[in-house]
Amino acid sequence: MREQSTGLIHQLEEADAATLRRLWAKSMVTNPPETFTARLMRMALGWDSQATAEGRETTKVRQSWNQIIKRRRSGTSNSPAKTPPNPIASDGTRILKNWGGATHEVLVTESAATWNGESYTSLSAVACAMTGINRNGPKFFGLGEVSKS
Repeated sequence: MREQSTGLIHQLEEADAATLRRLWAKSMVTNPPETFTARLMRMALGWDSQATAEGRETTKVRQSWNQIIKRRRSGTSNSPAKTPPNPIASDGTRILKNWGGATHEVLVTESAATWNGESYTSLSAVACAMTGINRNGPKFFGLGEVSKS
């Protein structure tokens, strides 16, 4: 296995950013963060390759364990939630958001969110339409969970 790891590391040294992104998507089953440079991708892919070759914990496994630990500390179960989450904005909520030098109004209904006369399936869809990039809608509109104190 060490030979495979060494071969991949040499491949990483020669790879350009596009190749590194393809390797990342293949091995991590997700796209790399947009802010990752080729150097960071090389380091992360090399580390995971060595960890796998030596039978150590990969980044993906470590992240899964950290999520389980976090859920246990917060008192929630390891199993997926069976109860629906608390609604962030109830039917009839009107949200005002300053964005791009203008004030935008979003009306939340029982099954949709309306902005500029168009209906969207979620606040995230509205935020994406408004900004042109994928965003966490509740967070974008300032509706994140109330901090526990």
